[in-house]
Amino acid sequence: MFSSKSRKVEAVGAQGGSRTAVIKGWSANVGVLAAALLGGLASAPNALATELTFASYLPPSHLMNKLALPNYFEMVGKESGGSVTFNHVPGAQLFDNKASITATGEGLADVTNALSAYAPNQLPHFNMLFDMVGFVENPLAGAGAALETVLLDCPDCRQDFKQHGVTFLASYATSSAGLFCTKPVNSAEDIKGLKVRVSGAGGRLATHMGATPVRVAPADLVTSLERGNIDCVLGPLAWISSYNLFETVTSIVAYPFGAFPNAISVAFNSDSWDGLDASQKQAILKGLPSLTADLVIKGYLDGHDASIAKAKAMGIKVVEDGDDFANLLAEFRKKDEAAVAETAAGFGVTHPQTVIDTFKAKLVKWNALMPKGQVDGAKFEALLWQEVYSKFDPAS
Repeated sequence: MFSSKSRKVEAVGAQGGSRTAVIKGWSANVGVLAAALLGGLASAPNALATELTFASYLPPSHLMNKLALPNYFEMVGKESGGSVTFNHVPGAQLFDNKASITATGEGLADVTNALSAYAPNQLPHFNMLFDMVGFVENPLAGAGAALETVLLDCPDCRQDFKQHGVTFLASYATSSAGLFCTKPVNSAEDIKGLKVRVSGAGGRLATHMGATPVRVAPADLVTSLERGNIDCVLGPLAWISSYNLFETVTSIVAYPFGAFPNAISVAFNSDSWDGLDASQKQAILKGLPSLTADLVIKGYLDGHDASIAKAKAMGIKVVEDGDDFANLLAEFRKKDEAAVAETAAGFGVTHPQTVIDTFKAKLVKWNALMPKGQVDGAKFEALLWQEVYSKFDPAS
């Protein structure tokens, strides 16, 4: 099922290889694109049986594509009585992360996931929450607070998506970011002068640490570390397992520098969403708390713990606390709220403090609902439905 919006497709030949479709700046394998389009168009005439193409920029091996989404698709299928199915296209076969929202809005897919940090100007209000990583100590609370803020209390955040022809429905939080390095790091002093791979507000945090922030695509982490283009990565420690960095990394700082609270997991082409009937929409919404719990807990919290345990077993140095790191993060928070507001204002946000204050208030609420260290998937799912989705009007 695809949007009826027109799409310009120009086939470009490649010597002895596959052809590439160029669609308003996006590239995709023509064979994959044709299959996706035909699959969607074939289902369009029958409103009772709808196949939705879900395009993911993440690799097939990522837990999102390997476990969380398949579980979610099965839940939606059962809840909808089989009237909603998915054509899952992982690995950036239709478009990359930066184009995920705009491409989906133009109808190249029905549903997608994305990270706003790669194109913050596209989603300036929404990206403010992603930019507040240093304020999120508890990933479960961060995920709940972000969803409640965006879906219930930040119409400008939802409008960020609507202006691209997209309807936002769900996001998730990563585990707290740490540092994993090819050089010894035992204290905050050791970070100074290192080249640190960052995303979003991590650039400001790295600068505050005295490091040099470097932007590198996740797919290039291994080669960048091995070649010395970067010395460390500031990101979720679950990535050490996801990208198999155990033979590359020699030291880890597992101090919780903050969790990214609103990585986009489900964003619909608005025409595709509007084309569903009420029962189909309800089926899609009812599965979202479980999807979010899978991503936060099984994907990141469990992955965080597993990475640390394996690193220790392999003899990799792991630093898990230190007053110097605590003081560094406290100093960063004091000044970073103003930086978040200034960055957002530069993207055209007229009242950034309103978004900041709303999210901080929701963090207080959700830290009380899901105290740090309490990992209860069933409780988290129930709270997401009770506090967010049961109150959410998809037409808002």
